Amino acid sequence: MSFDRVIGIGWDAGGWMGSNHGIAICQWERRTNQIKWIGAPAEISLPVQSLLSIKELTCQVDPFFTFKDTDMKTLFVIGIDAPLGFPAPFHKLLKGEIPDMIKPDKEIYNPFAYRLTDREIYSVFGKKPLSASFDRIGNNATAAMMHSRLWEKEEGFKALPFRETAEYDNRFIIEVYPALVKEKRFEEVHEHLRRFMPKNENPGTDAYDACICALYAVAFGSEGELLPKLAHPPNENEAVIKEEGWIYYFSNMHHLLLD
Repeated sequence: MSFDRVIGIGWDAGGWMGSNHGIAICQWERRTNQIKWIGAPAEISLPVQSLLSIKELTCQVDPFFTFKDTDMKTLFVIGIDAPLGFPAPFHKLLKGEIPDMIKPDKEIYNPFAYRLTDREIYSVFGKKPLSASFDRIGNNATAAMMHSRLWEKEEGFKALPFRETAEYDNRFIIEVYPALVKEKRFEEVHEHLRRFMPKNENPGTDAYDACICALYAVAFGSEGELLPKLAHPPNENEAVIKEEGWIYYFSNMHHLLLD
């Protein structure tokens, strides 16, 4: 389905106890082919003795934000900077199985630590994502996984590529990776995307990275008309990817980022 408007919600997911959750929302309309930022990006904590509802998430940015769609066909996409799955062999190990395993030549090839999508990122960009099973990012990953499943149940979202989709679906969750479009951790986004960012956000903050997540989310549904297209999962290894997840990255930007 082709959409008239795409709402991108960016969540730079922090851990369970920290106050480092960045939230941002932007929208793209086919009619104007422009990015517009909604409210003000924010940095928050998870609520005490509770989980974060979609309404609570978006309310931090704009108290009046709504998912109602009465005037045009709208796609809602949440871009999350955190792993949304663990490596398939790691799953097998936890279930008591004995997966094929030998000491790898490089850490990135350790099947207990890195997913197929992580190795794809390493192959294309030369960057090694953090491992949800081996690194501290597992804290953020479990928070992101728990909330994505909650929002699937309560708000009708579908986390991709885990779920089957239908033509009428208009609420998706995807995993993204802001660091790919920055030269270094605390620097600005690549100049190719900088003109789309809000003017008053400082690089190196969780709110800034949430804005990048929101751009990824908009790019998912805008079909390359303004932002670069995203790389979707390949047809091969489909079963593994559906179990482990996929990092949606700008497919035609790697040559710019590697220059």
